[in-house]
Amino acid sequence: MKENLFLKKVENLPIAVVPAMVGAATLSNIYYLLGYIWIRHLTMWIATVILLTYIVKILLFYPTCKKEYFNTVPSSLYAGITMITMILGSYYFDYNNKFGKGLWILGVGVHAVHIVVFTYNNVIKGLNKDTFLPSWYVTYNGIMVSVVVGASMKEPLINKIVLYYGIVALLIILPFMILRLIKVPVKDAVFHTQAILLAPSSLCVVCYINIEDNANNLVLYLLYLLVFGTLLFVLLKLPKFFSYKFTPSFSALTFPMAIATLASIKMSSFLNYKGYKLLSNILKEISGIQIYVTTGIIVFVLFNFFMIFIKDIKSSFKEGIQ
Repeated sequence: MKENLFLKKVENLPIAVVPAMVGAATLSNIYYLLGYIWIRHLTMWIATVILLTYIVKILLFYPTCKKEYFNTVPSSLYAGITMITMILGSYYFDYNNKFGKGLWILGVGVHAVHIVVFTYNNVIKGLNKDTFLPSWYVTYNGIMVSVVVGASMKEPLINKIVLYYGIVALLIILPFMILRLIKVPVKDAVFHTQAILLAPSSLCVVCYINIEDNANNLVLYLLYLLVFGTLLFVLLKLPKFFSYKFTPSFSALTFPMAIATLASIKMSSFLNYKGYKLLSNILKEISGIQIYVTTGIIVFVLFNFFMIFIKDIKSSFKEGIQ
């Protein structure tokens, strides 16, 4: 009986938990850069458990996952599985190079296949304007996480291909996405996906600085202006986002805010290297505010997911007694 209840909880595990852990893992890497090692370890261990649990869900409840995967919005979030795989690959690389790199390559490869399948299902077979949402960027630009964490993998060609693919994907989708958001109201159930607009430009900034030793200043400045503009958009939307009762869709706030924080940190270092001390210091202070706000958001989201889990456990325990 208890085993059946546990498996039922696994089957009902929302895919949104995985992107939330991508955000938490990204933030933990930022804290690691600041010298806080334990936060990174704890977060990566939890992320590993979540990833393994979702793999169990796919293996044991394939029909349920298949149904989710052919629903456009959840399907776009399935890219979070490969994103967290890439991040965990970089984490475990420090302890076992082959295992870590294997995870990283697996994440990149499966994500590339996912992009093709998603495009066929949701673009080639017909585009639905109601499900054409910023969550698509999780699929189309999420693969850039491989470049964010992939310096130690020593695969410059893969990193460069992913970088320029990501920039092109951002530029192709963005005008259509902005037009869609202006002309078609976003339904309450997916309202929080608007925050994901912050992620692709932030990924492009981080990856561009990571890969290009001789970065084109104009390209980088334009990309960061896009980051800053979408950051303001998300911050202005925060009161509206938090006016809703908590649902798994809140996970849409996590990774975009975390990767935007890293983009500001990277941009501050770049400007300092170029000799723009004042601008560098301003961005450094902005990144500090971002860390503060992002930590609050991610703690809020993870805490609420945890409380849902505890509530389910208590409910299952009562059912077992009855």
